[in-house]
Amino acid sequence: MSADDELVVRSYRRVFRLERRIYRIDRFVLPVPGGIPLRGLCYFVAGFLAILVAGSLPGLGSLLALAPLPLRALLLPAGLAVLFTQATPDGLPAHRFARTWLSLRLRPRRTWAGRPAARGEPDSLGADCGYSSDLSASELRRSRVRGPARVEFAVPVSLERRRRYWLARPGGAGATPGGRIDVAAGERLEIRP
Repeated sequence: MSADDELVVRSYRRVFRLERRIYRIDRFVLPVPGGIPLRGLCYFVAGFLAILVAGSLPGLGSLLALAPLPLRALLLPAGLAVLFTQATPDGLPAHRFARTWLSLRLRPRRTWAGRPAARGEPDSLGADCGYSSDLSASELRRSRVRGPARVEFAVPVSLERRRRYWLARPGGAGATPGGRIDVAAGERLEIRP
């Protein structure tokens, strides 16, 4: 390598991110600085096929027929390819972001033991579960407990029956140290510091 053949690195991101690019086709050098990313070419083909499919649909096909052929066949897929190649929501390539977004929207909201949970199915295992925000701290944290449950407090609390729920606050009038409450099924207990 001679002194005239220097390699100028403007950004180390391109050095460490290996992305396949097309710089030339046979002897023809592409007039795009940095080449065309192979992923962008795949986005172009996918956009072109999507426009072909959309053109065969009854309502959308007549709307696409109004646009000139070069716009439909070249400019629109190229624009989509550039957009999807440049856009990196959450740091992901566009196709991976679309796949994770779609799987998040299609999966069931509630699962139980790795499968979709049916309505009315219990939300807990029915076992005793101890909870403490900090064993050495003597303060309550804001929380909500749905029954059936037995809640024991290590600090003095005042329990108050409200219209649709129980309310527990630290200290106050009628506070009992080490208080305990049984929350029935369908009831809830709100702890507000």
